[in-house]
Amino acid sequence: MNSHSLLNGKIGGQPELKDHSERLLDFICGQTSAIYREAQGCLKHPFLVPGGLFHDELWDWDSFWIAEGMGPLKDRLDPDSRKKFLVHATGSWINFFEHQAEDGTLPIMMKAGMGDFFGCTTREGTEKNQAKPVFAQFAQRIAEMAGDFRWVEPYYGRLKQFHNRWRSKYGTECGLLVWGSDAAIGADNDPTTYGRPEFSSANLLLNCLFSRELHAMAKIAEALGRESDVRKLEEEIAGIRDAVQAECWDNIDGFFYTVDVQCRDHRHEHFPHINRGMEMTWKTVPLKIKMFTGFLPLWCSIATPDQARTLVERHLRNPGEFDSPHGIRSLSKGERMYDPATDSANPSNWLGPIWIVANYMVYQGLLRYGFHEDASALADKIVALLGGDLERHGVLHECYHPDTGKPNFNTGFLSWNVLVGAMIARESAAAPSSRKTLTAQEMA
Repeated sequence: MNSHSLLNGKIGGQPELKDHSERLLDFICGQTSAIYREAQGCLKHPFLVPGGLFHDELWDWDSFWIAEGMGPLKDRLDPDSRKKFLVHATGSWINFFEHQAEDGTLPIMMKAGMGDFFGCTTREGTEKNQAKPVFAQFAQRIAEMAGDFRWVEPYYGRLKQFHNRWRSKYGTECGLLVWGSDAAIGADNDPTTYGRPEFSSANLLLNCLFSRELHAMAKIAEALGRESDVRKLEEEIAGIRDAVQAECWDNIDGFFYTVDVQCRDHRHEHFPHINRGMEMTWKTVPLKIKMFTGFLPLWCSIATPDQARTLVERHLRNPGEFDSPHGIRSLSKGERMYDPATDSANPSNWLGPIWIVANYMVYQGLLRYGFHEDASALADKIVALLGGDLERHGVLHECYHPDTGKPNFNTGFLSWNVLVGAMIARESAAAPSSRKTLTAQEMA
């Protein structure tokens, strides 16, 4: 398939965006070899790296997002290129599971000379997290691209172990998961987790990722004939939905917030001989900081239609909060932590910059709830942002300033920015008259 066959919709109707789209698609499909690494050291299978500064590192969700972005572009790849991509994507996935601990823990990042960079599986040091819950989603994308789910069968039990580790170590009484620490959580310095006590932050990114993960696991279970697992997973998905609704939605602000689960009644310790009186009835308190994660209940179909409308009309379209000339800010402009200009590697800066992965999740959420014009406008901004970057610099970067579009960090990054290709494919495949809100099944 050539680039023009993907550019016959809204984006294709605007000359400048069409040019950007053609260059981006050609660049992405022509640069995949730059992120391939062959088996080396403790990594026994070929794998994917994010490029730029991370040229030799195999990361958990970077690998998944690359597969997510390349899936819709598979027909642009010739058979040999598609096969090579699948070999490296599958090898990435298997490398993680070959380093899985007995309790189900998976490492977050691996290198040829270090199978668990953060010490997730060794229990050494202070690390308290494990790999992000993306591996059923990753496996599903590989299987769909290959047209075969059977490759997952030998690892199905290990995948269940990984999910069980999330439940057993990071589950809470309120039904939400918490990060163990603020290390390598993806949105590194999200103020609702960064610098906060360990095992306290029921972050919306984590819980929405896990909801999507269970949807993907149900797809895999169904494909492999595990019907009893499908029913259990559907019940758990409903449980997460109910927990996010009960604990994270703020009806006054019209926003979903990450919550702190450190709510304990300590009166029996401090005043053991005094009548307790009124009981403590709440399990969490909201961390009222507006991060892009507040839109993720759209991405995983948790929000009600009324909540979705409020989120979009009051917050997403608000230039004083998330709307910017170049996409959706990672942190609301109105927050006192807002600092989009700082170029930082450790932690990476999520205090306002445009991150393509965040914008992609918001984009998908908008489509799911029927906000097609908002989704298209967002896709146009991302295409213009990355297309302009590619035109000026010949490469892409990891994040961008929301007001100027200036690259913030990591020249040569090629990971979740390939998701722009998925946006182009989606926008170009459907003329406005044929667009529709996705069903619950399609949302998975």
